Amino acid sequence: MMNISDGPVAAATADDHEKLRRLEQLDRESAFPGFAQEDFEVFESPEFEDRMPLLKTRITPKLKLAAPALIERMTETLGEPVFAHVALHLRRSVNPAQETWVAFARSARAYKPYVHIRAAISAEKVRVLVFVEDYADDKQLFAKNLARNANALARYCAHHPTIHAYDILDVNGEERYGRTVNSESLKSFADRLARVKGQHARFGIPFAKSHPVLASGPECLETVIEAARQLRPFYDCGKPGFVYKYSPESIVAP
Repeated sequence: MMNISDGPVAAATADDHEKLRRLEQLDRESAFPGFAQEDFEVFESPEFEDRMPLLKTRITPKLKLAAPALIERMTETLGEPVFAHVALHLRRSVNPAQETWVAFARSARAYKPYVHIRAAISAEKVRVLVFVEDYADDKQLFAKNLARNANALARYCAHHPTIHAYDILDVNGEERYGRTVNSESLKSFADRLARVKGQHARFGIPFAKSHPVLASGPECLETVIEAARQLRPFYDCGKPGFVYKYSPESIVAP
């Protein structure tokens, strides 16, 4: 006897489930409105008592909308399940936050002990960052993999000039980016990261507040995902045994 659950009905049910999943994802994406210029102006309020309430009423709700809209695609982009964490700055009582963010990490309980991705907004820009806290559990592993893969990562940065190494400075004290992120600077920084207790690591891609993609919810989300994709070799430095081999992407003529 034929079991009808093995036939077209089952296939249709699976197809309907996929369509529903896509509609739910579209609903999550459409709920995020993007960032307005007024959001960046929140950081111009100098006093803690003024800035923090504005941040929590204006920006934090937007980050809470961005988190579920990004989580599924961020998991696909980073090649492992990740969980979203919106910064709440609960421990702050004096100095107002200069930046706030939604973070994506492999743990549902916390993100700061691990190498993680941040989508962060401040007074002048939105940045997508690979972030390693100075006290992170992953810090030594990240430093080891950064040093081991420095040559390949330097070649990668040369072909991705928008990537900034915020904690690797040139002779003028300016952050390195693109071709200036060479293998020697990466190895030297990796050594410092491993030795210096208070050193953290940030590799990222910035977008000026005037960039038009930030004002559009769907375009902003797409931009965050693409930036995370470009930053993945640095994110993967937080994975045991990571060895990176870089081959420049082929350019397909239109």
